[in-house]
This record gives sequence, structure tokens and C-alpha cells, in this order.
Amino acid sequence: MEKRFYIIGLLLASTLTMGQEKVIKLDESVITSENTETTVASIPRNVTVLTGEEITQRGAKTVAEALKLVSSVIVKEMGGTDAAFDVRGQGATAKSNVIVLVDGAPINSIDLSGYQTSNIPVNSIERIEVIPSGGSVLYGDGAVGGTINIITKAPEDRKNYGSLNSEIGSYGLKKQQVTYGTKIGERFLVEVDYLRREKDGYRDYSKDNLESFGFRSRYKLDEGELKVKYNYSKNDFKAPGALNKDEVNEDRTHSNPNAWRIDGKTEKNNFVGDYLYNINSDLEFKLLGRYAHENYSSNGSNYKTEVKYLKPQLKYSYLDDSYVVFGGDIYEGETKDFAYGNGKSEKNSLGGFVVNSYTIDKFRFTQGYRKQDIEYKRDTLTTKKFKEDAIELTGSYLYSDSGSTYISYTKGFRAPNTDELNFWDGEFNPQKTETYEIGMKDFLGNTYISTSVFYIETENEIFYGANKNDEFNKNRNLDGTSKRKGVEFSLEHYFDKLTVSESITYMKTEFKEGKDIPGIPNIKGVLNFNYRFNEKLSVNNSWEYYGKAYDSNDEANEREKIDSYLLSGLTFMYNFQDGLVINAGINNLFNEKYYDYVGYSSYSKIRNYYPAPERNYYIGFKYSF
Repeated sequence: MEKRFYIIGLLLASTLTMGQEKVIKLDESVITSENTETTVASIPRNVTVLTGEEITQRGAKTVAEALKLVSSVIVKEMGGTDAAFDVRGQGATAKSNVIVLVDGAPINSIDLSGYQTSNIPVNSIERIEVIPSGGSVLYGDGAVGGTINIITKAPEDRKNYGSLNSEIGSYGLKKQQVTYGTKIGERFLVEVDYLRREKDGYRDYSKDNLESFGFRSRYKLDEGELKVKYNYSKNDFKAPGALNKDEVNEDRTHSNPNAWRIDGKTEKNNFVGDYLYNINSDLEFKLLGRYAHENYSSNGSNYKTEVKYLKPQLKYSYLDDSYVVFGGDIYEGETKDFAYGNGKSEKNSLGGFVVNSYTIDKFRFTQGYRKQDIEYKRDTLTTKKFKEDAIELTGSYLYSDSGSTYISYTKGFRAPNTDELNFWDGEFNPQKTETYEIGMKDFLGNTYISTSVFYIETENEIFYGANKNDEFNKNRNLDGTSKRKGVEFSLEHYFDKLTVSESITYMKTEFKEGKDIPGIPNIKGVLNFNYRFNEKLSVNNSWEYYGKAYDSNDEANEREKIDSYLLSGLTFMYNFQDGLVINAGINNLFNEKYYDYVGYSSYSKIRNYYPAPERNYYIGFKYSF
């Protein structure tokens, strides 16, 4: 491993002699931070923006693969199940502590399933915005770790265009996608796509077959626009379960038939409507709505989940670069369990918020407040209600045309999901989190730099594990204060034909009598090289480093840590410039033996391992017209 880092260092050093080309990274648009379009420079957060072009260049085939290249995000997978995104050390409950949005609408469910992103075609993504510790005022319950907004491409303003995309690869990967769009009249734009993806998986008893259909439309108004999107997806999947160490040493690809394995299906319909109306030059109205219906069956379980979400918002600009936003949201979630007596769980909420952003000279101050009522209804539980609030206070100083520094304070909350309440110990309360952060962003020469330091305190942290008086794991509110503190640092260098980006996140976590939060490495680093030989040929080389961590069930920090590991990927793209693009790649270039997940069984007293894929390959083409 030391040799690999030495090679990387030589490559990086050699690039410093190349020509400079300044790229205005700070002017990239971001909408997630305040639900209104602004720029990277003016956001008082250490925001990361992955463009659709960057996702393609780096060879990411899913949202999860794209987010692995963000140092502040730990992507957690368990042998084929939909990935969880851990931002700033949330641990085992990461799926409930981070809000994932698609086009501004939260896709989190009311139960432990959290969100599903494997059914989102990466070719349809415009960009992904990652806002660590941001979103508590705008989105409320569950945004304590931050927000991730997946923004899909809008239909293009032209007639009769589209693309054909096909790909094959290791583990039986076969993918076909067709996209077609057109313009009807002068105002109505429409686009449809169909995706079919099949994959056997790295291990025995693995399968991930996806079929989806998408519809996107945009109608231009004299003073605004209306967008309507619909997606249908059907997913058949198998997950092979855990192995013990002896089984891993014998055959990493094996699936133990005696272990808990998953054989399931999901079918989902998702509707999103987005209305924008400019009442006058100073007043803007937005209305966002979502309806989702999902059927899920697995290992004898049969669930139906329904979600309704509505978010009106009014923005008033009262001075140059100063505005106030008033808004609210209504969320209704219901899950029915048809396998066990038609049990039903509900989680509903009603929230209101206000955000004021005031700019004077080179200073920008933002204040935000949310009030949210949350109500649970369940067959076996009397109605339970909470009233929670969230606060965001930030200050930014734009000390030059390209540089800014900021300080922020955020108070957020996260209420239990319905699955957690099914197996809870004692009284339950929402967890409450306070985050303090300072940071800066600038463009120096040919280099974009962004860095932040954060400190997070959490009371009543919701956690699944054992306590001193009960050897069985249950959900509970932890006593005391959990702490997370860390540093995030990223650089992006722009040269004549080469772009080099580096980012690193170092974090120290503390909970349960000063112990580290299990399953969280103290350090994650990402290094990426993108070199364009000419207008047609480019190559991308990415590296991910993960430090040591306790296994995901080691709350006492008593077992040996899981080893660190280093991953690398290589992607080639050739653009014939007549509409045809060919891409090929190698994942896990050096065939690192690592694990998607390592846990521990309190019953068998042994560790459980979910081996991750070894070196694998893919090749594909895309033809656009």
C-alpha cells in the first residue's frame, strides 16, 4: 500500500509543472441549501457538487457508486441491498439521519427501508448536491446528518432527440436504456426513457434485476413553469447473507444456505409535480408535491407503503441579494403489513419554516427557523405526538472575488421511524443535534480549495444495541451526549488537459461512555485524475482510501478493528463526435479483498462478513441523436 501512495505522490507532483486553466467552480449553481438557486461560493456549508459529466467520467453506474467518490460520505451496502449514505459518522442509523431528495422532494420512507436510489438511471442525472449537516430548517425530521439532492435532467428545448445506451460487464451485467424527447408547440417539452438492467452479483445467491420507465415534462408559462415527472420501477433481487471468517477464507463468493438470505421484489410508482410562478420581479411562489406507492415482498413479508408530500413556498426579495422565504410542508406516510394480520403504521407531520438571508457589502447573514408536529399511529401503539423545532444561523464573508469564509450553527432533530418503534426499549424521544462549523472556499491560481471544521453534539441518540441490563439488541435513546468532530479538506487542480481532485475527511466520534461509534472509519480520502488526450479520448483514474474501523456491532470497542483498504478504478471514454461514445472500465483495479459490511452476532459470538466484489470490468456505448 505504501508503494501505491508513493506512485500517486509522484503523479501528483508531476502535474504541478503543467499549464494553468482557471475554472470557475465557485459559480456552480446549487439549490439544496435554501431551496432557491444560489452558488457554491455563497453557501455557508462545505457543499460537494457532482455533475452528470463527472459521474460519467468516473464510471459510476449507480448513485451509490457516484457518492463513494465524496470523502464526507460513507456508502454502506450489505451484499446487494439498497445502499445507505452515511454523512459525518451517523453509524448504523445513517439511513434515518440523512435526507435524500430527488429534484427537491424527500424520498425517505417512514420505516427502516429509508430510501432507494438503485432505480435512478445515472444517465438521467444532471448533478448531485451533498450538503453535510444542512437541511434541518428546510426539511426537518431526519436531516441531522445532512441532505443529498439528486437532480435529474429536464427535457431539452428541441424536437426529436434521444439516445440508445447498452452495456455489458462482469457478474452477468447487461444494461439497455432508450431515451426520447421532443418539443410540442412552443411551450411543452416532454421526455421518456426505458431502462432494463440485469446483474447476477459477485456472490452466489445474488441478483439485481431492474426495469424502469420514466416520464418527464416541462410546460413554459409566461411567468414561470410547470414540471411533472413520473417513474415506474420493478426490481427483483437476491442478497446472499453473511459469512463467518472460515467461510470467507474458503470461498468469498460462497453463500451459506443456513444464513439469513433475502429473496425479494419491489414495485414502485413515483409522481412529482413542481410549479413555479413569478408573481412579480420581487415575489416568487413555488409548490412541490410528491406521491409514491410501493409494494415490497421478501421472505414471507408483504408490505405496501404510501407517501404523500406537499411543500408550498413564497420567496420575497426585498433588497439586492437579500430575501426572505416562507414555507411549509405536509407529510403523510402509511405502511401496511399484509403478512401479519394487515397491521398498519402511520407517521404524519406538519411543518412550517422561515429563512431570511441578508447581504450587506461583503457580509451575508442567514437565519432559519422551523416548527414541526409529528404524529404516530399504530395498531399496537396509542397515538404519540411530538413538537420539535430546528434552527440555522450562518454568517459569510466574501473577502475577494473568489474567496469566502463562513461560520454556522444548526440545531436539528430526528424522530424514530415506525420499524424502530416495533422493537423499542423504554420511552422513546426524538434525538436532538447541534452542529457548529467554520470553513472557507477560494480559487488560488488554478486550484479550487474548500475546507471546514465541524463539531456535533447529539442528545437522546437513537441507537440499536444492547444495554447493561439486557443482552438482546433493541432500539433505544442513548444516555449522555454523543460527539462527532472532524476536518474536511478538498482541492481541485485544473491544468491544460488534466484535472486532479483530492479530498480527505478526518473524524473522531464518541458515544456510550467515550467509545467510538462502530462501523465508522476515522479517515476517508479520495483522489481522482482525469486526463483528456484530445477532444475524443479521455481516461479517469480514481482512488478511495478507508481507514480502520470497529465492526458495526462493537459498541464497547473491545474487538480488533477491521483493516483499512485502498480501492482504485480506471475508466476510458472515446467520443467519435458523431453521437457515438464508447466507454470501458475496471473496478477494484488492484483486486483488494475488502468487505461491504462487518458485524457481530451476539448469539453465535462470531463476526459476520459481507465480502465486496473483486476486480471487475465493463464496456458499453451510447449513441445520441
